[in-house]
Amino acid sequence: MDYSELVHAIKNGDQRKADKLIAEAIPILKKYLISNLGATPENADDSVQRMFEYLIPKIRNGEITSPSGLLSYMLTGTRHSYYKTYRNFYTENMEDLCEEIADPTEQSQKLINHEFELVLKTCLGKLKYHYRDLIQFLFDHPDADSEDLAEYFNISLGNAWARKHRALQKLSECVNKILNKK
Repeated sequence: MDYSELVHAIKNGDQRKADKLIAEAIPILKKYLISNLGATPENADDSVQRMFEYLIPKIRNGEITSPSGLLSYMLTGTRHSYYKTYRNFYTENMEDLCEEIADPTEQSQKLINHEFELVLKTCLGKLKYHYRDLIQFLFDHPDADSEDLAEYFNISLGNAWARKHRALQKLSECVNKILNKK
C-alpha cells in the first residue's frame, strides 16, 4: 500500500479516503504488535488507536515530510504506544504488588543471595583480567565446557582446562576467605 495517499488525504481533508486507508492499515499494525511483541488484541487495538491520535495531527500540521517513510513511522509509533501501555500497566499495579506480604524465609534467602552476589563481585574484581573474562564467559554460558572455552578464547584445550580450574580455584578461595571473616 502506498501510504503517501494517506498523507495527502489527511492534508486535503478527504475524510472518506483517509478512513478507508486507515482501516486498511489497522490490521497490519495490529498483526505486527501481536506477532512481534506478544500484544493482546485489545492492547494492539489501543496502541494503534493512540498512534493514529498522535499521527494525524502531525500530518495536518505538516510535520510529516516524508510520506514514503510513513509505514516505518506508524510501526515505530504503535510499538512505542504498546510499550508505554505495558509500562503504565505494571507501574499502576506496583503498589498492589508492594502491599503483598512476603514470606520471611523468602526474604532471608534474598538477603543471603544478595550478600553472596556482593562477595562474588568483589572477588571477580580481584581476579586478573583473563581469569575474570573466563569466569564471566562461564556465567554467560553455564553449559560451556573446556572445548567451548578453547574455541572462544583461541587457546589450546589443555590450556582452557587448566585456566578454567585455576580461575575457579582463585574465585573460590577469595569467596571462602571473605565469608569466613564474617
